[in-house]
Amino acid sequence: MITDAQFESLFAFCRKHYVHYYDVQVELVDHLAEAIEEKMNMNPKLSFDQGLDQVYAGFGIKGFADIVATRIEMVSKKSRRQKWKLFFSYFTVPKIAMTVCIYAFLLLLGRFLTQDYFRGVFLAVLGVSLFVFEIIYSFHLNRLFKKQIKEMIFTNERLSGIIDTVFFVQILFTSSVFDFAEAKQMHFLAYSMISLFMLVIFISILAHRDFVKELHSNALKLYPKAFA
Repeated sequence: MITDAQFESLFAFCRKHYVHYYDVQVELVDHLAEAIEEKMNMNPKLSFDQGLDQVYAGFGIKGFADIVATRIEMVSKKSRRQKWKLFFSYFTVPKIAMTVCIYAFLLLLGRFLTQDYFRGVFLAVLGVSLFVFEIIYSFHLNRLFKKQIKEMIFTNERLSGIIDTVFFVQILFTSSVFDFAEAKQMHFLAYSMISLFMLVIFISILAHRDFVKELHSNALKLYPKAFA
């Protein structure tokens, strides 16, 4: 049987061979330990270090590089699916009631904003507010991982969202479609479309918040030793 000291030496072996992500280390250590035990059972005279050398040789000239790359791609795909699932949940019962109410409020407000530039100015302020809100909430969510002491591919996914508000702000202020200089009063249809896009941005932020909280909870359960 593999001892605790030997398990720790396997973690050190992984780090030595450029596997710096703790979640990948855990998977590799389990695989290495099982393979070494199998070889030692087949050949009782085989030492732990000899078994490790034989098992590692089976990974080829690239060593653990392909496994790390595969793990990154797999986690990224799985995370994207989960993010979109949470995003679309805001368009299903019961969350869709909140989504519809917010959009209805924006449309109703747009009907009252009839003075020159009012609709455009309101959307510009709302867009900047969303951008600021995203920054503030990102700092808040990152505090959840303040006690994480080991880097993991699993939790790195919190750094990417679904839709970036910077993209929206760029469209709002650079596109000639929304050039207020040519038309003092933004057409209600244009206002409705931009409002819908801003709502999508807001839902994206909420979905990302849900994802990060869920990610933190799962990380604590799966990799408790990665946190202080």
